Amino acid sequence: MLRATAIRSLATLAAMLCVPVLLAAGPVATASAADMVAPCASPRQMEGFRTCADVAKAEQEGALVFYCHENEAGTAAIADAFGKAFPKIKTSYVRAQTGALYTKILAERSAGRFDCDVMQLSDVAPALDFQKRGGYERYISTQIDAYKPDYLSNPTGYFFSTGVTFAGLGYNKAKVKPEDAPKTWKDLLNPAFRNAMSAKIVSSGTQFVQWYELRKIYGDGFWKEFAKQRPHAFDSRVQLFDRLAKGDDKVCACAEYGAYVLYKDKAPDIVFVAPPEGLTGTPLLVGAINRAPHPECAKLFVDWAMSVRGQKFYQDEPNLIYGSLRSDAPPMPTGMRLSDFKLLMPTPAEFDDYLASHDAFVKEWNAMLGL
Repeated sequence: MLRATAIRSLATLAAMLCVPVLLAAGPVATASAADMVAPCASPRQMEGFRTCADVAKAEQEGALVFYCHENEAGTAAIADAFGKAFPKIKTSYVRAQTGALYTKILAERSAGRFDCDVMQLSDVAPALDFQKRGGYERYISTQIDAYKPDYLSNPTGYFFSTGVTFAGLGYNKAKVKPEDAPKTWKDLLNPAFRNAMSAKIVSSGTQFVQWYELRKIYGDGFWKEFAKQRPHAFDSRVQLFDRLAKGDDKVCACAEYGAYVLYKDKAPDIVFVAPPEGLTGTPLLVGAINRAPHPECAKLFVDWAMSVRGQKFYQDEPNLIYGSLRSDAPPMPTGMRLSDFKLLMPTPAEFDDYLASHDAFVKEWNAMLGL
């Protein structure tokens, strides 16, 4: 079962960034009624969802620029899917890992450039920082009732979680002896995998969560021992699984479930392992951008992405396979739902420590890679 979501961890981070955060009812405080703004009075019915965007204006704008952390194929698939849904709107995109992408948009805005309409990130911290800076355009989607407050910004309308990506272990059974097959995270330290193991680069939100969570379980020394394995690190999960399929690496230390689903039929030697400790995961966060060149297109995208139609795409697209957080989400192509997995993610009480540890992660990870 889902142990915790990083979105529910926003209370601590909010105190650090001076950003109010909406949390679930219960032992934690909820936002005031003034924060709960309803969508427009007369939304327009589209195929599979309603929208408060001015569709005629969106078609006149005729373009959407999408900034995304996802791999090239996944980012292109999102842009293409929205473009096919609205053929009068030409889509384009910029993709990079979350850290690099966020640095890029801040630099552009500092220089007076406003090129982006919608941005998707894989880490809560930059999303909240961007909200603090006034970077998002507040838009109350018609779809907000389908999401728990945990998965929406506070006040609502700045960003939402379009799903969760999560990772376990992967190995090539043609290259790994049965007695060496990894079963737990600690098995990554097996000397048989030295110089034959991959992970992700330092700007990956998923890699940061994994570093943080496994350090909690095994102590500070775990990653120092892992560094002795001399792993290779790459930007994209596709690169990791390509190498695994070809046998260039025996083991993938940060094997995303979505990539496994993409490769499992065409590369039958790849084995995915869900360690008993849990799978490390991170939410994906989407929001319309303030001073966007195509604001009505941005609103339309948000409604589409939050709808059952959009969420089904995010779950079913082979290059994505996100676990949906909609209350009425259908299962993923494998028949599994997000709630079927045990996930390792920072808890509310840990989130300040998680954020404060980022510099240590960057230093340790780059040193491991010789950077």
